[in-house]
Amino acid sequence: MVDLVAAVKKYLEITGGFDRPLHLSRFDLSRADTEKIFSAWDEDYQISRYLQFSRTPDEALASAPPALRVFVINGHESTHVSFRADIRRLLLLA
Repeated sequence: MVDLVAAVKKYLEITGGFDRPLHLSRFDLSRADTEKIFSAWDEDYQISRYLQFSRTPDEALASAPPALRVFVINGHESTHVSFRADIRRLLLLA
């Protein structure tokens, strides 16, 4: 299980900044853990307002393993997540 601070730090390490889509598989979690954790954050108003989920067309994901191309976050198919910069206030990140 990954906590939100660790997830945001990893997101920033990979993307180099906020508001940039990152494929959910890049968090190196199992499919079940990815769906469970991100669904929980999506249900939490204090967290969800800083998240943006999106879905890339399947043909753009051809190089990803089939089992990790699309995730179901609260009943919606998602491939990517973006964190908004304002999440720093919630996490007290510099």
